[in-house]
Parts: sequence; structure tokens; C-alpha cells
Amino acid sequence: MTETTPRLFDPARHEPLTTTPWREDLARDAIRRIADAAVAAFDPACGWRMHPLDEPKAPDEQQHSLYLGSGGVIWALDHLARVGAIERRTEVAPLLDGLVERNRRELGDSQHGTASYLLGDTGLWLLQWSLSHDCTIADRLFDGVRGNLRNPVREALWGSPGTVLAAIHMAEATGEPRWTALVREAVQVILGEMEPEAALGGAWLWVQDLYGARRRLLGAGHGFVGNVYPALRGAALLDPALVETLLERALQTLQATALHAQGAINWWPLFDPSITQPGKPPLVHDCHGAPGVVCRLAAAPRTAAWDALLLGAGELVWRAGPVTKGASLCHGTAGNGMALLKLWRRTGDELWLRRARAFAMHTLEQVERLRAVHGVGRHTLWTGDLGAACFLWNCVVGDDAYPTLDVF
Repeated sequence: MTETTPRLFDPARHEPLTTTPWREDLARDAIRRIADAAVAAFDPACGWRMHPLDEPKAPDEQQHSLYLGSGGVIWALDHLARVGAIERRTEVAPLLDGLVERNRRELGDSQHGTASYLLGDTGLWLLQWSLSHDCTIADRLFDGVRGNLRNPVREALWGSPGTVLAAIHMAEATGEPRWTALVREAVQVILGEMEPEAALGGAWLWVQDLYGARRRLLGAGHGFVGNVYPALRGAALLDPALVETLLERALQTLQATALHAQGAINWWPLFDPSITQPGKPPLVHDCHGAPGVVCRLAAAPRTAAWDALLLGAGELVWRAGPVTKGASLCHGTAGNGMALLKLWRRTGDELWLRRARAFAMHTLEQVERLRAVHGVGRHTLWTGDLGAACFLWNCVVGDDAYPTLDVF
């Protein structure tokens, strides 16, 4: 890892990779410690308290979403128990029933509604349904996804490209025609909201009305890549021609916006032709940059063009190294390591598995380091230790399923 591409990433945001070799027993032990710490910190009345790093909330407050709160911790502990990584020991029913209402109070007067998959209602209803199979909850979830179809935010965190994932999971779990029809309607709406961009030679983008600004974001968290993902994730439910159209446009746009250097590829967080000299180099996170491109689009067709983009993005992730910010899925080493696992499953090349497991060892060391600094674990799925545990387990068993996206 001596070769660097400073134009494509900021070295200050990354740190040297651990020299500790991969050991499955250490990974399994780390998963159990993370789960044990979460179970020990659980309060049946309010869930898990916020970590000092989870700004802007005070550490004695709570959140309840899949992304940052109790919903994500409940999902992760259940998932890890189902796959055999830990024992099932947490009774969460008293908290689970009121999660949506509690979370709505946390969201307050959100300008983008409360339907959000990762931050709002639909992810929590899907969690409740998955643990109860309650028909009333399923109906609420259906109405929530349908009501968010034309949210002008047009991105995955708040908009329909996120909430349709709940419909995809329900279609697969139930086989009910209404869910398949809803998925098809949602992806058709997503396709219809794309706009050609003359400055990119006619390549296609979405315009997001996000947080009071109109922007054309490119990443997985808020932008272009996150919007394409549902067509790949739900491809078995969709008209192949629709999927092909979205993927053709995606390839055109990603090729037009890619930044290349020495065989590595990254992307700016957004497309803005008025910015001719951006400041710092682009991020290398799941939410913005090369890791998210790989994690959302690794199932794209095995063509030379797609291989070049995805392998170049993976090479950038590897050269940049672990993320100084921490071990998380969204903007940390675990999320970047998931991109390396995706490339292993896509290509069959063991090099990518070895690289993913190297990131896994660094991830578990980061978790321990931050626990020592703050005196507590970071009990969240997308920003903390539980997401890291899911990544570690994937490295143990050789899986690339992304928590709450590929698998629920």
C-alpha cells in the first residue's frame, strides 16, 4: 500500500492499516464483545443512549431509527443471532411496540417527512413486521412506502429510493402481488425523475431538493448511486428492460463523472459545473465516494466497462486505507471493507477477500480503541459497533450481504 493517489483522496482522513494478520477467532470474539456490550447497555424503557460521537444529540439522549438508534441495534442483534454469530438474549418487545412513535418525536418537524427507510417510519415498520408478521403493520408499511413515491428529495436517505427497499424485502418475504406491483411502480417513478445533463454530454442525473438546496449528488447515501441501487436489488421483480435502461444510464453518468489516477477511481460527492477548483479531495466513504459505488452496484453486468469502473473504485478504497473517523458502515472502515467483500464475490479473486479481512482486523482494533477512549461502546448500526460486527461476521463466513440493504 505504498502507492498513493492524493488527488483522489485526502490522506489525513485515513490511517495506516494494521499489521495484525487475519484471525477468525479474534473476529468472533470481537463480535461477541460488541453484542455483549450492547446487551449490557440496553434499557427496556428507552433503548440505548447516544454515544459522545453521535452529534448533535447529547450522550444521555436516545434515538430510535435503523440508522442511528435502537431500531438498528435491535435489527443487528437479531440478525447476528439468526446467522449464528451470537446467542439470542435480549427481550426488546416493550421497546419495539412504540419505536415509530418515539422516533417521530425525535424527528420533530422534519422537512422531508417521516417515511425514511433508515431514519423514519418504513424501516421501523419493516423491523416490527419481521419480528411479528402482524398484518396491520404490513398495511401501515405499504401505505408509508406508497405515500413516499414522489418525495421531491429524490435520494435514498429520505426519499423513495430508500423506502422502496422495504417493499422489495416485503415482496420477497411474502410473495404478495401488491408488494411486487409497488416495487415496479416505485422504480418506474425513480426512472422517470431522471434528467439529462448537457454539461455531461447528455448523461443522466437526479436533482435533489435536499435540506433547502437543489443539488445533483452522486453517492450512495444521498445521491445517484443510491437511486440506481433499488433496480439492481429488486431486479428479479422488475421488467428487465427497465433495469437495463437504468444501468445504461448509470454507466454513462459514472464514466462521465469518474476521477482517474494510476488505475484508481473516485467521484466527487456532487456534480456542479460551477465549481471548477474544488477544495479538499473527495471522500472515500460508503455514503460518498468509491466504496458506496461498489457496495450498491457490484451486481451490475460483468462487462469490461463495469469491471473497469468497479475494480478501479475498489483499488482506490484499498490504497486510501482505513478511515480515521472510525469503524462504521456509513463513513468508516467497515463500510469500506464491505466494498472489498463485494468485489471478491463479483470477481472470485481471493485478493479482495484477503484485503477485506485485513480491513476487518483494523475495524475490530478501531472499535476497541474508541471504547477505551470514551469508556462506552457505540451502540448503533450504521455509525457504530453493531455495523462493524456485521462486517466482521461477513468476513468470517465469506458473505457480502450489506446490513438492511441486501438483507433484512
